[in-house]
Amino acid sequence: MTRSTQDVRGTLKGEPTRRKSLLARNRPFLLLWSGESVSLLGNEISVVALPSLSVLVLGTGAVGVGALVALQWLPFVLLAPIMGVFTDRLRRRPMMQVANVARCLVLGSLPLAAVLGHLTLMHLYVAALLKGVFDVVFQLAYQAYIPELLDRADLVEGNVKTQLSRSVALTVGRSAGGGLVSLVGAARAVAADALSYLIAALALLFIREREPRPRPAERGLATTLRDLRSSVALTLGNRVLRSLTLMAAFGNMAVSSTLAMIIVYSYQDLRFSAGQLGLALSLGGASVLVGAGVSRRVNERLGMGRTLVLTHGMLGLAFVLLPAATMGGKPFAFAVVVASQCISSFTGPLTNVAVITLFQKATPVQMMGRVNGVALPFIWGANALGPVLGSAVAAATGNASAFFLAAVLAWTAIGWIYRGAVQQLTDEVPDHLRVSV
Repeated sequence: MTRSTQDVRGTLKGEPTRRKSLLARNRPFLLLWSGESVSLLGNEISVVALPSLSVLVLGTGAVGVGALVALQWLPFVLLAPIMGVFTDRLRRRPMMQVANVARCLVLGSLPLAAVLGHLTLMHLYVAALLKGVFDVVFQLAYQAYIPELLDRADLVEGNVKTQLSRSVALTVGRSAGGGLVSLVGAARAVAADALSYLIAALALLFIREREPRPRPAERGLATTLRDLRSSVALTLGNRVLRSLTLMAAFGNMAVSSTLAMIIVYSYQDLRFSAGQLGLALSLGGASVLVGAGVSRRVNERLGMGRTLVLTHGMLGLAFVLLPAATMGGKPFAFAVVVASQCISSFTGPLTNVAVITLFQKATPVQMMGRVNGVALPFIWGANALGPVLGSAVAAATGNASAFFLAAVLAWTAIGWIYRGAVQQLTDEVPDHLRVSV
């Protein structure tokens, strides 16, 4: 090993700094986290309630539901880059307030229209699109606001708490959504999500600390376009951020393609009933809570870079297990699906904590909006591309082939980790690898 290589590795792989966290006394963060936890739960209720409203009340089919879901993702691809520019020009907390109130009103209009007998499919589609728009506003502001509230040493724990809330919401919210749809109907179930955004907005009102005034920026279309071009250069020109973005994009394509195809595979190849499939996914998905609970410990023990290598390796393994489900009877197939889901669900919080924290530590606070605005279309846009790739492969060569594709995508993500030497990062991003101001 040459001296220069030793120097780089010594810089990147230092021992994690250990200190007692002060989050328990950070009132602004606790208020933000509490409100976000409630809205995450409400959002998972809507994952079930909005499609149910489309099918049960308005009588749409698969195409209608697909359009409904696509409309909520579309703003992340089209608006995130330009909205990222404005996020760095404005105070982040008022942006989150506006987004929460807007989503409350947009979603609240649906049960109101249903009660009055005026709900239409166009109304539902417009509401889904507007919700997606304000989801973009909130997410960019939220990710940029967290580093303002927390010390660098507390970012991991702050992100762990958010992922724990997301994991609980994922586990409980969709079941609660299905129960609410059954008990009170799809329209009233959507009202629960609207209420969750109102609670989140109220929580933000109690944060008294004033944000620093953003740096003055020139106005005009030409200036905005120049900032947008510089955002792309900042994000994709930085070795760490480029590798993390492409790694996350390939990982999300793998996961989303599997989520889409496992339903078809379970019904057509494994002959599962709806109840058997639901039980298998629920049992396997419960491991997301375990992943969230140990995510800080694993990231500190292995380092965030090596944790990402581990989680994507496990992800590929989870996907290549699925074709083996056809090798035995139905109990064997059930066990394989549960095991695969258990492995993949466990990796989610570990991956998210590492990726989000490294993004925050590689990016100055005043540039968080622009950097996330460029990265999100790649990372979340992959959720739309994955099912398309998976279904195309399944149609051409069989359902099981889609899972081998997903494994290849997950393991390709590891290649991007090594391409940017991200595997050498522990709990910090060295100065020379950060985005330059």
